Amino acid sequence: MGMEKEVRKLEMDNLRAKKTDDGVNLSGYITKFDDRAEIFGFYETINKKAFDNTLKEDRNILALFDHDTSKILGSTRSGSLKLSTDETGLKFDLKPNTNLSYTQDVVELVRSGDLAGCSFGFTVNDDEWTTKNGKDYREILDVSLFEVTLTGFPAYESSEVSCRSHEKYREEVKRFNKEKEKLKLQLSLLDMG
Repeated sequence: MGMEKEVRKLEMDNLRAKKTDDGVNLSGYITKFDDRAEIFGFYETINKKAFDNTLKEDRNILALFDHDTSKILGSTRSGSLKLSTDETGLKFDLKPNTNLSYTQDVVELVRSGDLAGCSFGFTVNDDEWTTKNGKDYREILDVSLFEVTLTGFPAYESSEVSCRSHEKYREEVKRFNKEKEKLKLQLSLLDMG
């Protein structure tokens, strides 16, 4: 629907820091597929293929600490960030430069379990809205991914863009229902005549 940046944050129980022969490796899932999240009055899921196109592109995706572009942990261009999908979700494998003081702090926070959240910044290229039993559902089908983030605030949250997208969908449903009622009235008048 929109092309404005959205952000999702998710608490993860699989964020790991591991020492390797060539430094430290951080890994886990940025998001999990088909997990339904309630966002400001609607429910949202991410389709298993939502990241396929963006991962095929030669786009530089940054790994950040808490969405702070001055705290870069790695990037796909340098090869320090690897992203992939499996049946569970969008996985990351990160080899941060531990010569940087803030990176050492992030590694220690992950090791201690104090930093257990992941997030990602993206724009939606394609989504689908439905209403079932009076509740609205959004399935994100395709995104352009810009950044992934390790964060200490792991509550799943939506940006204002999602709210506007939901409002637009609700307006379309209202308009459709009004047109449907108008058509029913016209048909009943024709039947009477």
